[in-house]
Amino acid sequence: MGNRQQNLAAIYLKNFLIANKMMVLKLPGVFCFIFLLVLSTEAKEIPSTVDVSILGIFHPRHIRVEGKDTFDIILKEDIINVNGERKREFFSLENPTIELPGKIKRTYRGIVKVFPNGGELLIINKVKIADYLTSVVGAEMGDGPYEAQKAQAIVSRTFLVKNLHRHKDFDFCDLTHCQVYKGKESETALSKKAVNETNGIVLLNGNKVADVYYHSTCGGKTADLNSIFDKKNTSIISVSDSSYCQASPYYHWDWKLSIKDAPFNKIKIIKRAADGRVTLIEVDGKREKGWQFRMKIARKYGWNTLKSSWFYIRKDEKYFYFHGRGLGHGLGMCQWGAKGMASKKKKADEILKHYFPKLRLCKIY
Repeated sequence: MGNRQQNLAAIYLKNFLIANKMMVLKLPGVFCFIFLLVLSTEAKEIPSTVDVSILGIFHPRHIRVEGKDTFDIILKEDIINVNGERKREFFSLENPTIELPGKIKRTYRGIVKVFPNGGELLIINKVKIADYLTSVVGAEMGDGPYEAQKAQAIVSRTFLVKNLHRHKDFDFCDLTHCQVYKGKESETALSKKAVNETNGIVLLNGNKVADVYYHSTCGGKTADLNSIFDKKNTSIISVSDSSYCQASPYYHWDWKLSIKDAPFNKIKIIKRAADGRVTLIEVDGKREKGWQFRMKIARKYGWNTLKSSWFYIRKDEKYFYFHGRGLGHGLGMCQWGAKGMASKKKKADEILKHYFPKLRLCKIY
């Protein structure tokens, strides 16, 4: 068939699909046909803005909001005091700068709402999705190569669409529990370009927006979702990362814990997944999941201690020694691996196909 016949066939097909209430979407080298009636609601009801809880990690009781005017906001007896005037809530003008005196100062796009909440101030940033993603991609991918930034933009957008209203009073927090968000501080020219050029593109699992994950460093092989969290999910599988993330400072790591400071006396690895992660561990005779043990240790001693569930243990008379690989849960896209692939001239769609082989790209808005 010649080019003219192919073009005519494509036009006839497109008109047929539109007439039959089907959505026709084209990506480079990919056609995505989705029935509007069965496309999940999270893909059809996407707001223009999201509400993000900011700076909650500081448990603020006193903040300063700067813009056209400056407002000192202090929490007193579950009522906020704004420049000496008692109020139940506060709304800023556009693009305010928020300062926690002596701690941190950041500028945010959109507006900020402040409410009393359980003995501290709840600060909500209402921000356009594109601006939010620009900040997230900059914070999560840093100065990584452009194709890695595009891959991050698509994964972060997919996470956003799938997880709207993740918290009771807002959509997302600004920490790794959701996605790292730092307002204008983390925006870059590349992150803005990556978000704009991938506008509306997400990953699908079947005809639904996919559950996606990403992490800093896999250590050579990503994790299988079923082995980490015992979830019945066949879309997030373990893949070999070859040498892509070897440049990460967390590809290999070591940490030692003094026996006298350890919250246990005996520890034994019982079971590993095929990807190397510890799935079952025995601590003083009691068994627990590997990821639960890792989180418990990290919360007690810091997140830079037991960096992943892929570790080995040895002991002498003074210390428990942990030797491990990777940083984070290991699921989905390895960010250092994405950088490595991009540095070897891989495109964003190739990066995503590598880390999410069971998912497909689609432009949903």
